Amino acid sequence: MLATVLAATVLATTAFSTVLLYAPPAYAQSNDVARDVVTASYEQIRRRKYDDAINNLEGVAQLCRKDGCQAGVKADIYMALGIAVGLKGDTEQARVRFEWALGEKEAVTLDDRYATRDLRAAFKQAQQNVAQGTAASPPGAIGKLGEEQKQAIATAKQQLQTKDWEGCLQTMLVSTSMAEYAAGKLMLARCEAEGGLLLEAIRDTKSARQLAKANGDDALVTDIDAYLEELDNETPKIVLKIQSGIRDPVVKIDNTVVPADQVGKPIPHNPGTAVVEVSGKRGGQPYKFSQKLKFERRETIDLEVRSDVTPFQACLNNARTLDEKEDCDRLFNKKQGLNINGSLEVFSYNDTDNTGVVSPGISVSAVQPTDGWNIAGGAIVDLVTSASTDIVTTASPRYDDRRVGANLGGGYKFGPVTASLQGSFSYESDYFGRTVGASASTDVADKMATPYIGYSFGFDILGRAHTPFEIFKRNIYRHTINAGTSIVFNATTVGVIGGTAIIEDGDTSKPYRHVAMFSQQVVDAGLPLGASPALVARARLPLMPFEQLPITRQRYALLLRFIHRMEDATVRVSERGYYDSWGQFASSTDARLLWDVYSAAGEDSGGAGFPRLRITPHVRFHIQGPVAFWRRTYVAAPTSAEAYDLPVFRSSDRELGPLLAGTAGMGTRIGLSEAFAISVQAEAVYTRFLDHLFMTDRVGLFTATSLELDFQ
Repeated sequence: MLATVLAATVLATTAFSTVLLYAPPAYAQSNDVARDVVTASYEQIRRRKYDDAINNLEGVAQLCRKDGCQAGVKADIYMALGIAVGLKGDTEQARVRFEWALGEKEAVTLDDRYATRDLRAAFKQAQQNVAQGTAASPPGAIGKLGEEQKQAIATAKQQLQTKDWEGCLQTMLVSTSMAEYAAGKLMLARCEAEGGLLLEAIRDTKSARQLAKANGDDALVTDIDAYLEELDNETPKIVLKIQSGIRDPVVKIDNTVVPADQVGKPIPHNPGTAVVEVSGKRGGQPYKFSQKLKFERRETIDLEVRSDVTPFQACLNNARTLDEKEDCDRLFNKKQGLNINGSLEVFSYNDTDNTGVVSPGISVSAVQPTDGWNIAGGAIVDLVTSASTDIVTTASPRYDDRRVGANLGGGYKFGPVTASLQGSFSYESDYFGRTVGASASTDVADKMATPYIGYSFGFDILGRAHTPFEIFKRNIYRHTINAGTSIVFNATTVGVIGGTAIIEDGDTSKPYRHVAMFSQQVVDAGLPLGASPALVARARLPLMPFEQLPITRQRYALLLRFIHRMEDATVRVSERGYYDSWGQFASSTDARLLWDVYSAAGEDSGGAGFPRLRITPHVRFHIQGPVAFWRRTYVAAPTSAEAYDLPVFRSSDRELGPLLAGTAGMGTRIGLSEAFAISVQAEAVYTRFLDHLFMTDRVGLFTATSLELDFQ
């Protein structure tokens, strides 16, 4: 192996020396010498000494162009030269050499020993260009131009004199596309430079230098070197000084990545404008820098890439959610104070069915963002009075009752997971409700999605007013599972999809509700919707059994919610579908707008201490079908003089029948300061009962007033 290498090296040196020393009269044997150089060059290529091979091949190509060689020999030289240039990494110039070779001998082939994938592609493209007549022509005799080439250069010079650089550019592009030649590439570069395309001019000037050197035109090479120096002085440059502390910087100029080894060195750019972008990390957080620059010829701009914003502030600026803000606090050890929010609320409801409710309540919450915990609780009292149709038609007295409820919950954040516990109870004269539950949520997909899951268990007692639970009670058990996820689509849009499953076990039939029974003849004749109590009393049978409902019920609901933040308003739209094992289905569509309005003397005009006003219009539409056992009039078939066959399941609860309901209202929130606000909400509710005795519709008014206190 060593002997082969030494022999090849001696052969290459001897052959090339012979080429250089041969006198022109003795050059009749140049074909043999050229073949020896090609053979030796392939051995250098095999040893990856590409520069040595290129120098030897270009030298012998120059002598062939001076004294003449056979077309096949020149084709072999150009093929070897293309392989050496291509393996060195310049496949574009390899293609040009292949086109020269094919121009000398169309049947030339690529040596399989050196045929990489890139070289095969370059050779195939060269063949296509030759077939289409667009291939580069082999260099001719040194210093000699064709008449068409001379005319193209003369025309281009005239166009430059008249400042028509675009016409000059077009002329030379056409000329050099027919055949690449050094003088043409140099003229093309001068056209580009006149139009401010200095980087392109430098590229084509270097290409002209390669062609001139390949032709052995030393005088033209000297002129080109002087012009390259002139172009370098004319070209604007950017010198980036990246602030220490920015790790792993990635620099882009006009969206093109600058190699890392070029950052800190003068970076050339054409005259005009450029956008410089730098991204990386600083203080463990994403860092971004962007600036637009304007360049003049011969100008060098020193650009200092720095940020006066602290890493902590940058983290807060990039936070999209409260959880992300809390992550910033923990990351930078910014201990925040305890955030406490409290509110006093009064709700009221009155409707045309003679039902009134007043509900004062209080709620308090505390959040420690840094430590990742929260706690919240509240209490409410419902004062109810009613003389509704349900009561009147059963000859019951006016109903007055009081319900007391309270809840308490808290959560803690374990890394990306937030776990919570909740509990609540309510008490009234005939019902005692209790619920405990737990839930968990976590951030995934770079906090673009937050799935959650929760479970609660309710164990309630239904009784009768003024009757101890020891004497009369029914146990009701309820299992509730909630699951879903919120999705951040972008900085202004969030979506939520969630599902709920509720499994109830226990008799929820009201111990006071009686159900009117009718004969088959009355049912066949039909009682009208909204029949009066007097008409019903005359038509019904002389018995009114208690309501009886199935003792198990499975409920399922699916929620879709879309929240979008605009410049000064937030739109929230949701759709909820419902179905249960009693055969009832329902659909609820809800839309709310939270519009932030500022007074003329308020924050928009730079004022201080003026109210901040938020207006919240709200609309809702609900439609539902009846449960499977719903009847407007139930049939009781007599089995004897005093006995009847009653329906197994029966109810006069109109909420179990088909209905339509619409809600429309308006709310407002006035922020008197950062810590204190007043909210008022008023909504009208219209319900249309589609299949019910005694009542066809109902109109209600709901109001809510609250005082909010928020401080740290």
